[in-house]
Amino acid sequence: MLSSFAIILRDPLLRLVTLSLFLTGVAISSVMPYASLIAVERLGLSDTAYSIVLMTASSVMVVVSVVAGIVTDQRANRRQMLVVSFLVATAGYSLVFFTRSPVAFIIAHTTLLPLGFSVFSQLFALARMAGKARGGRHADEIFAITRASFSLAFVITPPLWSLALASGVELISVYVSAGLAAIVCFSLFAFVWPAGPRGQLDDPKSGLRFAAAFRELARPGLLARIVAVGLITGSNQLYMAVFGLLIVKGIGGSTSDVGRFHGAIALLEIPFMLMCGLALRHMSKSGLIAAGGTIYAGFLFLFASMSSMTLTYLLVVPAAIGAAIILSISISYLQDLLAARPGAGGSLMAVSNFFGQMVAAGTFALGTAVTSYAGTAMLGGVVGLIGVSALLAMDGWRKTMPAEV
Repeated sequence: MLSSFAIILRDPLLRLVTLSLFLTGVAISSVMPYASLIAVERLGLSDTAYSIVLMTASSVMVVVSVVAGIVTDQRANRRQMLVVSFLVATAGYSLVFFTRSPVAFIIAHTTLLPLGFSVFSQLFALARMAGKARGGRHADEIFAITRASFSLAFVITPPLWSLALASGVELISVYVSAGLAAIVCFSLFAFVWPAGPRGQLDDPKSGLRFAAAFRELARPGLLARIVAVGLITGSNQLYMAVFGLLIVKGIGGSTSDVGRFHGAIALLEIPFMLMCGLALRHMSKSGLIAAGGTIYAGFLFLFASMSSMTLTYLLVVPAAIGAAIILSISISYLQDLLAARPGAGGSLMAVSNFFGQMVAAGTFALGTAVTSYAGTAMLGGVVGLIGVSALLAMDGWRKTMPAEV
């Protein structure tokens, strides 16, 4: 692992990508926890209107992610695409902060920000390409480090904003740090990209027309694996929807417990993500994802049975292990399904995440309609295990990916 850190520190392109992923995490984690409060409480949107904003944003992002992935493969212009995307994201954050109107919020969150972060998956594709080119046998460990840098922002940024807001800083100011992070990323790709061979990657144009590239994405074996991974990650997204409600209304904890519990999991995810690269020396990616999904399902079952926060805090370790595996390894697994098409392979992450969000939303709606928050969490565990079973049925424990999916 130390040698992988050393490779990143020595290579200017890997340093740039790792820093960009961290800053992207800063931008997202600045706004995401407070977006609903700003929309409903500060700007006066109704709950229904905000729900429509979320659904529209998710739909726009997944469509544009797929299109951007195909286009970047066709033209091999990932750097230029990222420059434009971070500039658009900066415009979105700036629009909300400077106008502070509900119309601006809707425009930013349904158009500018989804467009800006639609090529977020291409940043991971670039990290994967650079890691393979520079790291050789350390490629998986390097990717784990770059992925962990993104998660690190979620550990650092929200607590800092909590302190700032407690000291009297205006809530809408979260868009300032998000906009600054986006403009720094724009500057890195526009002006700091390494010159000469140090900034070059083997990135041939795909040669596929759009229709052919889309058909490649629609292969049954590929779609089946996207669904399986989406079911597993969907169990994590369901947790995000239900955990606060379960802690406060089911277990008897406080709102402070909600923050502490989630923060502890996020903090522990970092070292476990770094360990994933080492685990891949002994396990296949599908096998490791299946193990992570099983651990996470077990966490959800135990979480649903808790009656005191004292015992609940013991669950942060299995929760962090399971989440670290499924959130980090699923990215490179999906990318490897289309290894020859880094852009399209990266866009699979957006498609799988979108499916996972729909699974989480449907499970939450069903669970809360027919049972309690605890029952909903258990239902999420069942959904995750269905995904695990489907993934193992297709890939087993094989060390390498099938040649054709």
